[in-house]
Amino acid sequence: MPPAVGSIGEPLVSVIVPVHNGAAVLADTLHSALQQTYRRLEVIVVDDGSRDATQSIAESVAVRDSRVRVVAQANRGVAAARNRALTLATGELIAPLDADDLWDPSKIGRQVRRMLAGGDEVGLVYCWWLWIAEDGLVLDASPRWRIEGRAADLLLQVNYIGNASVPLFRRRTLEEVGGYDETLRARDAEGCEDWDVSLKIAERAAVAVEPAHLVAYRTRHGAMSARTDTMWRSHRLMLAAARTRRPTTAPALIRRSDRQFALYLAGVAFRARRHLQTCRWGARAGLSALSLWAIPYIARALGRTALRGDVRSTARIRPGEPFNERDVPPSLIPYDRFYARHITGGG
Repeated sequence: MPPAVGSIGEPLVSVIVPVHNGAAVLADTLHSALQQTYRRLEVIVVDDGSRDATQSIAESVAVRDSRVRVVAQANRGVAAARNRALTLATGELIAPLDADDLWDPSKIGRQVRRMLAGGDEVGLVYCWWLWIAEDGLVLDASPRWRIEGRAADLLLQVNYIGNASVPLFRRRTLEEVGGYDETLRARDAEGCEDWDVSLKIAERAAVAVEPAHLVAYRTRHGAMSARTDTMWRSHRLMLAAARTRRPTTAPALIRRSDRQFALYLAGVAFRARRHLQTCRWGARAGLSALSLWAIPYIARALGRTALRGDVRSTARIRPGEPFNERDVPPSLIPYDRFYARHITGGG
């Protein structure tokens, strides 16, 4: 284990963990948070109306580590749970962590250093991530994004932040944008709350990247990200809100965002072996420059799956242990190459 990072003079990081019926994975997720080499952190777990042993598991961890606090509420959705945690957080920096994901032990320390190096104008630091199966086996790796600075327009087109467990936020900026949008649940459109809040922050602050795979995003049957129709509604509402905030947004950016997200949902359906959905979302992406560029990569992915199933690597992520970059497979679809070649300009 690397030496601990963090001292009294460094900012407190509040890790916020929303969880609903997460008894099977929560202990591992909290272990990965508490094994961070950056020690100046608190962990706030919000049990969002679980009906399993989630609360007792969280409380047993809190008994062993005083940095953990647990609160329970009636089921109100992931955005409300994150916002509840924000009201209880005391840190200058905020690190969301979904209850089934894992962090490399150096994740927070590296992002804090990048945030401090970037100065007050940086409101968000992201990193790269891995997709893992329920047993921790690595399935795929994110594109190696290197987008920095004022980059809201690019974030509107493609979610290079990736998922909710990736960013480190400056608390004041997160509060300025009003936290997470709780209204999406009432509109049966949950799923893009994390992208939405990152976009709002990118519209008023700079973003920075820590270029390493530091988050393991677990794919599970029944997860929100597998509900593709709900995710699409969420995406459309996010775009509508963005156009309201910035009426001069070019229609071409909206079209690119739709096509990119349709390709993403095709990938979600593909991983879930829902082949009709895969074709439907692929057709919705249309024959754009992006989809035509992606076709060879998609064909290669289909071929690998037909021959070897879902396994792309022998690497396995274990809670609290460092990720080994040497075991990280290349991204199935390296979208970063397309955007570096075809899209220029920031927000």
